[in-house]
Amino acid sequence: MKGNGFKISLTIFFIVVCGYYLWPTMRYQMYQSSLDKLQDADKEEFLNTNGAKIRAVKERALKLGLDLQGGMHVTLEVNVESLIRRLATETDATFDSVMAVAGAKSLASDDSFVDAFVSEFEARDPNARLSRYFRNDNEGINRRSDNADVSAYLHREAIAAVDRAVEIIRDRVDRYGVTEPSILKQGNRRIVVELPGVDDPNRVLSLLKGTARLEFRLMADNQELVRSLQSIIQHFEVETDSSDAAAADTSLGIDELLDTEESTPTNKLLAVMSPLGQGVAFGDVSAADTAAVNALLSQPEVKQMLPPDVELLYTASPIGQDASGTDVYRLLGVSTIPQLEGDAIVDSRVDFDQQYNTPEVTMTMNSDGAKTWARLTGANVGKNIAIVLDGVVYSYPVVESKIVGGRSSINGLDSQEEAQDIVTILKSGALPAPVDVAEQRTVGPSLGAKSIRAGSRSVMFGLLLVALFMVVYYRTGGVVAVLALLLNILFVLGILAAFNATLTLPGIAGIVLTIGMAVDANVLIFERIREEQSTGKTLKAALEGGYAKALSAIFDANITTLFVAAILYSFGVGPIKGFAVTLMAGIVASMFSAIVITRIIFDYLVVDRKRSVSYG
Repeated sequence: MKGNGFKISLTIFFIVVCGYYLWPTMRYQMYQSSLDKLQDADKEEFLNTNGAKIRAVKERALKLGLDLQGGMHVTLEVNVESLIRRLATETDATFDSVMAVAGAKSLASDDSFVDAFVSEFEARDPNARLSRYFRNDNEGINRRSDNADVSAYLHREAIAAVDRAVEIIRDRVDRYGVTEPSILKQGNRRIVVELPGVDDPNRVLSLLKGTARLEFRLMADNQELVRSLQSIIQHFEVETDSSDAAAADTSLGIDELLDTEESTPTNKLLAVMSPLGQGVAFGDVSAADTAAVNALLSQPEVKQMLPPDVELLYTASPIGQDASGTDVYRLLGVSTIPQLEGDAIVDSRVDFDQQYNTPEVTMTMNSDGAKTWARLTGANVGKNIAIVLDGVVYSYPVVESKIVGGRSSINGLDSQEEAQDIVTILKSGALPAPVDVAEQRTVGPSLGAKSIRAGSRSVMFGLLLVALFMVVYYRTGGVVAVLALLLNILFVLGILAAFNATLTLPGIAGIVLTIGMAVDANVLIFERIREEQSTGKTLKAALEGGYAKALSAIFDANITTLFVAAILYSFGVGPIKGFAVTLMAGIVASMFSAIVITRIIFDYLVVDRKRSVSYG
């Protein structure tokens, strides 16, 4: 073994390092195995005793991808149409018509919405100017800007919106605590999100979609809202039966209208909503009836019956349940004009109400926001102010006194998790445009377990076939190659664990490919040794000549494959990237095991022990 001291030390070092990084994975699997053998009652005690240790080793264990441990795959699409509408400083019927046609064309062809919008606009009137609708002094867009300049401006804003959305979604996912998420931009408006190990898809989906449009708004005048409610109820009575004199009597109050409805149940609105007319509350709606109520209240003639600059918004949390156990939400009359927006919030955190010990979100405003908040609360003592997040009312407290210092809170939340999600959304910032879910897939843990079993079997089967071939064809040399191959797999897994990489199903395919590539180098070496022996050289001289002459071919083949794997990693997404990571780790490990480890063993057998080694 003289002269191989450094090689032996290096090999032992790599084995120890790989073992160190793989030990948490082994311990986690042992915990899992012990847990699976216990009954439900014993599992709880086991988790109480070892929970902290299990979480610690899981954090350091080899990460499994979405296809192996289950989780969520979501494709989000940034709503560029909403962004363009928000950028417009003026709109009219022509603008709305062009937007509708452009949206349909973009959806059908998957082309850029901006291109479809500009093309449709110019097709209607080649002399019309887009600067009629868009102006931005900071970007140099004014009345004199031509259509090309405005189009370039809209393209920049659309691209920036998607890039910003990727950053915000990544920040939200990181704050949520998902291990090894994959968040990638796809095309010009889509974002692909893969979240391994997620066990609450609905909560995560709400977290991803939330635009974080936080607004503080005034609420409708009590008397005006009651009169609007009466008019709207009567509108649907008249629409149903115009001969009903009682329904047409505008002097009837809410109670009289309800009594009339009980005797002749023909009112479409009262069939799906319980009217209130108390304070800022418009009515209560069952979760199953929200779509029907929205359709009725969205009619243009109904909207005109509401007080000026007032819209109806639902509460974020249900106020109770109906007789069938379905959640019931409250409709509130809220001003359409925000008095204060979320950009005034500089910090937010989860707190607990001192009186009821319920979770709430406490927010701190900047100096300008604090002044506005003090003025707003001071001018509306005794009135409700709605705190609206993404078009839903989270709370609408009554102002008891002027609030200085810029502090406010969102209360009435269902759980600490909901409060934490709101804080996550607020701290990550508002999305520049709404995002829609284009595709959603959930991979269950049982399917992931099947993938692990199938992948493990493929590795074992491939290893067995290669080992049989090498041992039968190369005899002693084949045994040495198989030993190096086992160490090669250890090195690959150790590299993945050390660099905190994620093992995916394509990654397992990369390991299977690595098995074949690992012995390929040994085949080249063994064949070269055979050629050297055929010239009459001694076994020691043939061994040295075989390794020396095979090196160039081994390096050429592996370096070329390494470059291809690097390209796949750089430009690939999802499964392709997982395959490339494993392949690169396998190439590095296979070259070391085939060239260094096998040479150490052969030197020991041939030089030190003076044994004859067969190469087939």
